[in-house]
Amino acid sequence: MFAVVYIRVSTEDQARYGYSLEGQEQVCYKKAKELGAVRVEKFLDVGVTGEILERPGLQAALSAVRAGARWFIAYDPDRLSRKLSHQLFLAETIEKTGCQLEFVNFEWQNTPEGRLFFSLRGAIAEYEKEKFKIRSMFGKRTKAKRGLLTHSPHLFGYRYEDGRLYVDSGQAIIYRRMVEMVLEGLSPERIAQVFNKQGIPAPKGRHWYRGTIRRILKNPTYTGMIYLNRYNTEGIKAARQRGEQRSPTLRSDNEWIAVPITPMVTKEEWEKVQNTLKKNKRGRRGQTVNYYLLSCLLYCGKCGSSVHGNFNNGYRYYVCAKRHVSGYDYKKVPVRCDSSFLRADQVEDIVWNKVKEWLSDPEGILQAADLRVSKNSAIEGEIKILVNRSIELDDERERIFLAYRRGKISLDDFDRAVSEVAREKEGVEKRLNELESKLSSEVDAARSVELLKEIADRVADKLDDLDDADRREVIRAVIQRITVHDTELILDVKIPLTDTVCVME
Repeated sequence: MFAVVYIRVSTEDQARYGYSLEGQEQVCYKKAKELGAVRVEKFLDVGVTGEILERPGLQAALSAVRAGARWFIAYDPDRLSRKLSHQLFLAETIEKTGCQLEFVNFEWQNTPEGRLFFSLRGAIAEYEKEKFKIRSMFGKRTKAKRGLLTHSPHLFGYRYEDGRLYVDSGQAIIYRRMVEMVLEGLSPERIAQVFNKQGIPAPKGRHWYRGTIRRILKNPTYTGMIYLNRYNTEGIKAARQRGEQRSPTLRSDNEWIAVPITPMVTKEEWEKVQNTLKKNKRGRRGQTVNYYLLSCLLYCGKCGSSVHGNFNNGYRYYVCAKRHVSGYDYKKVPVRCDSSFLRADQVEDIVWNKVKEWLSDPEGILQAADLRVSKNSAIEGEIKILVNRSIELDDERERIFLAYRRGKISLDDFDRAVSEVAREKEGVEKRLNELESKLSSEVDAARSVELLKEIADRVADKLDDLDDADRREVIRAVIQRITVHDTELILDVKIPLTDTVCVME
């Protein structure tokens, strides 16, 4: 006879309850020996929320139960789940296989009274968890409104102590030097080279990179204000652990909480730094800055990486980021892309001529846009149907749980039904994402068409006289992405036109 020991722990559990892997393991193994287990198998879920059932350790433990385990041992019922419905479902699943459910600090009895007490305890625990979340959120907001930080922002130039940021004198000198160097005309790349040569310590590791310098210089927090409560992260952790792609959403600015800190730069200086970074994005002081009209629009058709400008032998080129790598970046990209170097002037002429062709016929583009307006209502209708179906599937999943708990369906039927619902739910969510993305692009397209007509009316008679900055603005109003192949460019346009392929000579 053997026992299954299931252990789950998260950072929140350790902070709130004092749970730990070692502590749970020790008392659970002791319980197993007291029950008479000859063999013990341990299953872990570390850092996984108790709000979901799709946990690797838990599913493996349930498989061991079905394989003939005599006891299933956990430290506490909330180690099984944070939700009462899930606790009840797991308890019945384990008991129906003939395995005996045991807890270290709770006596489980598979009787009507025992299940009632188990349910009451679980409901109270779930209520306490929600109250804890509310109190924690309220406490953080109250702390922020008092001018204290709720966590360390890991901001270069400052050290975090007891809810406040204090200036780190050593790093502050480095930041001020960055500001002075960029205002003198040095590029972030050149600043990184100087710092590395002089052995100045970087925020992480030993080496400075151009992106690190730019990120620090572009951060407005150094003007003396940091904002908390900017993002809503509720449910993100559980969704990501279920394998869903979810990102925090930006709250409206009236919900942000401003916390003042000691400034390192005036707002006027910071604005000058931003303008300098825009004007002199590449090149060292005293050298000619090469202008790349299609910067940040090009992507490699072979590996998908961004394509950037490169000056070599007196010519400007566009080259894949995974082909033209050197130094420390090469260690991160051991396999180089074999795409070709492309003459920047040739690529830019092809794209600009195509844009001029579109701008010469804005009325035709408007007619093309009108043909798509009627499609939006159909998309919105399908989205509404799919949203309702998604809600129905959630309800259906809960009904399946309820039916299984009441013994109306077998475990095999339950697994099959849940899998079918999950499969349909995945298809619905995928289609919803596609439609919402399409609808969003249609709205953006309508705006882009109006912008295109406005631009065409303003510059149609002087397209050939525009400088590089104006041409770049026009191109970005029309084109969203350009995929680069050895013999062709594929233009992904914002306006409602078929993707255009420009064959290169």
